[in-house]
Amino acid sequence: MKLKALFFTLALAITAHLTANAQDKPYNDEDCKKYRSLYYQYLKQKMYADACHFWSLAVANCGDSLDGKFFNNGRVAYMQLEKTVDEANTARIKEINDTIAWIYEQKMLIEKDPDWELDYAVLLVSNESEDYAKIDKLFENIHIQKENSSYTHIRTYFRHLILNKFNKASQEQKEEIRATIIDEYIVLSEYNAAAIKKLTEAGDDRSLKLVKGYESAQDFLDKYFLKIAQDCEVLLPVLDKKFEGLPTDKEARLKQINKFIALMERQKCTDSDTYAKFVEESVAVNPSAGGYAGLGNVQLNKGQESKAVESFEKAVEMEGDGANKNTYLLALANAQYKANQYRSAFNTAKKVGGDLQGKAMIICANSIAATANSCGESTFARKANYWLANDYIRKAASLGEDVSTSKFLSNAPDTNEGFNEGVSEGSSVTLSCWGESTTARY
Repeated sequence: MKLKALFFTLALAITAHLTANAQDKPYNDEDCKKYRSLYYQYLKQKMYADACHFWSLAVANCGDSLDGKFFNNGRVAYMQLEKTVDEANTARIKEINDTIAWIYEQKMLIEKDPDWELDYAVLLVSNESEDYAKIDKLFENIHIQKENSSYTHIRTYFRHLILNKFNKASQEQKEEIRATIIDEYIVLSEYNAAAIKKLTEAGDDRSLKLVKGYESAQDFLDKYFLKIAQDCEVLLPVLDKKFEGLPTDKEARLKQINKFIALMERQKCTDSDTYAKFVEESVAVNPSAGGYAGLGNVQLNKGQESKAVESFEKAVEMEGDGANKNTYLLALANAQYKANQYRSAFNTAKKVGGDLQGKAMIICANSIAATANSCGESTFARKANYWLANDYIRKAASLGEDVSTSKFLSNAPDTNEGFNEGVSEGSSVTLSCWGESTTARY
């Protein structure tokens, strides 16, 4: 084994010398064929030291006749050889890694292969190379491959951005790099999601195993992104600058806006002026039911109840009988209630159906109670509104809402007030303000 190791080392040295002087060296066609055949036979037999030895001799004797497949096989041979080396033998491992890097460089001279270049970038990062310009250039291929990039490519690229670029940058450079990382986080997350979707749809065992790899890569992205934009105080100034540089093209502008909105929602920055600005711009660029609903929520958070009512009204109008009809109706009723538009809130809430009906009944009850003191010609009539409010609370409870079924009854007429009005227990009482009847109960 010592002799073989020595022979291997000498072969590497010979290869390096010959390839460095390629233009001045004659090549032997017969030897080329022989060594190519020998290395391939040993490679198939998993005899990697011999395969690497004859592969290196093929390099020295074949000149520019070598193709991409040859370098692919060389990479396999040397990577497998590295696995047989004792971890303590760092010099040998470095030697093999240097050879693998040289193999990557040689194939890049004869053909363009984005996946190959990404693999090379991963190798350089793993080897702790400080040639960041080269690594950056190689990783540009990730935006060519997109969702076809491996999860290792995606993960390692983001690791490079965080550990090599951001952590080692000067304080002045960090903000610029932080902005780049935010952009890349969004894009890489999209690539991950697209890959997961495609593989899940494929459904075979291999694809489903790969899904786990992409999910793990996304967890890695999320974890390290939080270290860069860990709170709104850090994130929002970056996004304010992004807002000023949004594309002018409508489609591209909207795409960027929606990405940043989603990011702020993820980081719980929705109470900020920055979030409001992006949402308002989203609606301005592309009016939609969902956009107006989002704008309504922003306006409610800012205490602009009347504006929120207008936005939710547009959301309801644009949604029509769509899937979000009840969601937007409930949001409108809530905004109307907060804007002290109690009758409107009551009428809107009564239109809500489906799973949200219980919540709508609460708005109806609260709207009735809010106007009780101004609704009715007598004290008894005004206090009787609380019976009706309680009717709606009971409906809410029956629909699964966690509310007290006795709510508002303490404000309703008592037995003496009922006696004085000649209204007995169980009598029907009509409330003129609401055009509805309720039952007297003391």
